[in-house]
Order: sequence, then structure tokens, then C-alpha cells
Amino acid sequence: MKEIAMKNQKENILQTATQLFYEQGYKLTYLDQIAKICNITKPLISYHYKSKSSLARAVNDTFLFDFKNKIALKLYHNYFKNKKFDLQVSTAVEIHLYNRLFLTDAKAMRFLKELANDKYEDLFSVESFRLYKMHDRHYHLDLHQNSDEIAMITTAAWASSFSILWAYDQGSFSCSVDDCLDYITRLNFVLMHIDENRIDAILAESKLVLEQVQFEFKPYFQIE
Repeated sequence: MKEIAMKNQKENILQTATQLFYEQGYKLTYLDQIAKICNITKPLISYHYKSKSSLARAVNDTFLFDFKNKIALKLYHNYFKNKKFDLQVSTAVEIHLYNRLFLTDAKAMRFLKELANDKYEDLFSVESFRLYKMHDRHYHLDLHQNSDEIAMITTAAWASSFSILWAYDQGSFSCSVDDCLDYITRLNFVLMHIDENRIDAILAESKLVLEQVQFEFKPYFQIE
């Protein structure tokens, strides 16, 4: 019973933080406030999450995981059901939609930028590392297996994507949102050492998927 209570407590903290980080921004959300809403003490938050930034990282990990699952499920039922599943195309759609969220939702972008200003390293999601590991297992990528190349690719992809998002939000580029998202998506596959012609095919089909399968962003980093 105690373990269940602690698990529920942790989930309640995460849900409350997600709502406040989205509505108020990361900077103006305080652990004392979260504790009060959850009817617990501040040290209990620290028991589950060592810092405010690590709590924000958990929020990021959670909605990224939820994003991936919802997108993959919808693609399975509405696009891949009668054809062979293509992990690369599915991933391209996920990357496109995940980054579009921040370019089209000012509250989501604010959360990302304020977290970066406070603790840049907590931007990086463990879900991304798992994604690249999955691609390596599935496609036998041309990587140095005895090095940290997958970890380096993950870090490079995250850092590059975020930098591009930030610069676009600041008005540094004159390209369209779609052009910006195409560049970010392409970059992820370039880092995986995918052939240029194959990348072109992946992007082309991912655009076809996005035309056929409709997605809608909702508050609190949600997608339907």
C-alpha cells in the first residue's frame, strides 16, 4: 500500500508540474507552489525529484514518451495497417510533430527556453537515446559500436534541434515553419549516417503521411 501511495504521489507531482510549467512557465513555477497544490511538503518533492530542473526533465521525458506512443499508434491504424511498418518514416513524422509543437505553441516554447536557461543539460531526454539505439538495432547503422557514438549522436541531435528552434523563434531565419522542420528532421538522419537519397525518400513519405493522417496539438504538451 505504501508503494502505491508513493507512486501516486509521484505521479500527482508530475501532473501538477506539467500543468504549471505549461501555464505559468518554468521560471515562475516554484516547488513550494507544487507542494501546496499536491498537499505535501516540499522535501517530498525532492525525495522523488532531486531538483526543479530534474522534475522539468521528467515532464519532458513523459510527454515525449506519450507523444511517440500516440503518434505510432495512430500511424499504425491510419497509415501502416495494410503495409509494412517503416520505422524511419514513423520517426520522421515524430520528429516533425514534436518540433512543430514548440514552433506553434508559445507556452511550450517558453517552457523549453526557460529550462535551457536554468539547466541546459536537463533538456536532453533519455527517450531520444533509446530511439537511436532502436534504429541502430533495426538498420545496423554504420556506427562505431565500441565508442559513445550513439550518445554523441543523441546529444548532437538534441542540441542542434533546440538551437534551430530557438533561432527560428527569435526570427533569425526567413524560411517557413515547414522548411525549418524539414531541416531539423533531415539533420537527425544525417547524424545517423543515412544515405542522402534515402533521406529524401523518408522526408517525402513523411509529408505524405502528414497529409493523410491528421494530428492536433492540445494544451499541456498533448497531441491527438
